[in-house]
Amino acid sequence: MRRVDAVIMAGLAFTLGFVLGMVIQLPVITLPLNEKHFENTDPKFGVRSGSEGSARKQLSPDNPLRLLKPSTHGVVYPQNNGTNSYLLGQGDYGGSQHASSGTSPARESVIRNRESAERPAVVDGVLWSEATEKKCPGGFTEEDQKSWKSKIDKTKVVKLETGCGRMQNRMATFKDAVRACVRYRVNTDQLQGEIFSYYLSKLLGIDNVPPSSLHLVNTMDDRWRTVTGEIANSKWADDKVVIFTQFVEGLKPSYIPVEFRDEDRKLHPRQDLIHSKGPEDLCDLVQWSDLIVFDYLTANLDRVVNNMFNRQWNPNMMNTPAHNLERTSGGRLIFLDNESGLFHGYRLLDKYASYHRTLLDALCVFRNSTARAIERLHHSGSVGEELNKMFSQNEALFNQIPRLPQKNAKILQQRISDVYDQIQKCKKQYA
Repeated sequence: MRRVDAVIMAGLAFTLGFVLGMVIQLPVITLPLNEKHFENTDPKFGVRSGSEGSARKQLSPDNPLRLLKPSTHGVVYPQNNGTNSYLLGQGDYGGSQHASSGTSPARESVIRNRESAERPAVVDGVLWSEATEKKCPGGFTEEDQKSWKSKIDKTKVVKLETGCGRMQNRMATFKDAVRACVRYRVNTDQLQGEIFSYYLSKLLGIDNVPPSSLHLVNTMDDRWRTVTGEIANSKWADDKVVIFTQFVEGLKPSYIPVEFRDEDRKLHPRQDLIHSKGPEDLCDLVQWSDLIVFDYLTANLDRVVNNMFNRQWNPNMMNTPAHNLERTSGGRLIFLDNESGLFHGYRLLDKYASYHRTLLDALCVFRNSTARAIERLHHSGSVGEELNKMFSQNEALFNQIPRLPQKNAKILQQRISDVYDQIQKCKKQYA
């Protein structure tokens, strides 16, 4: 009998010891395992930091779960991915491989398929989709150009000061406080390059170039009389043609997208990069596709080619702001200083053509309207005639500087065909 009692007492002692041991080893923080606990739109977790009376903390975007103090027992919290749903896999907390993403495999698949169906296409073949373009800020309009021409024809210049680049360029301030960059050049071809590049952008429907127009310096004109002293100090000749370009306030530097920085540069429609970009980055790429086409046609060597060429002395050159390219606070790129286009750039094609070609070869996504304009001009073969006609119809002083020469028109027409061929090549590759 004593032996039986001893066995019973030993069994009771072992059982009590085991239960007591399990209680002591329980973690300070416990997480519920039932998904119903997490479906509340205002989820909360009970948190203790060693004492029973700790306050419960509410989770929100301003108070993410990862900011809560971890348990002294090392309990791993699920990550807050910016949603109000915290779904853990079935079984022990932290035991599911999907716990950190907050989504079960089945739910993750449903969400992924739903997002894919709801997300507008970024590209349509080799063209930026309409949905993508609609999210981008608008550029300069035909009305902006008309308004600008009216202003410089009628409004008095009250201040002329250094600015807007090197040499004899000046910043002009009108009576209504609006400002303009005034381009003064001794060499006519630099004025031609600036003004004809502007009208080419209009012919292509590229709206990133600020409104520009020819004007005549005339110290006897009432619009100039207030600044005759500044004109003399600038060593401007009277009755000299200048270009007034609208000054855009609040511009910031613009950087070259990563797609075009390295030797393996490429922007093609099947890249995962395109589909992982946010709206602002996508709009940059939409505008950069126009910039590469525009600079290829004009052979502008004073923008991205400037960065590429100088990389041989400065390896970080492609990580610095693009030359003569700025952006507005709303994300619109502004193509500045195009005076090397169509004239000076064409004379230096032997030296710089490879840089332009490298950028064009890297591009396989185009803006729809730009691609249509290229196709039309390629088939018509009349870009020179159209450009000269647009210039003479819009500029009262068109006879003050030479028209686009036939030689330059032929080079431009060939470069339009180059862009057209690149578009066709991309279509065949990504049909």
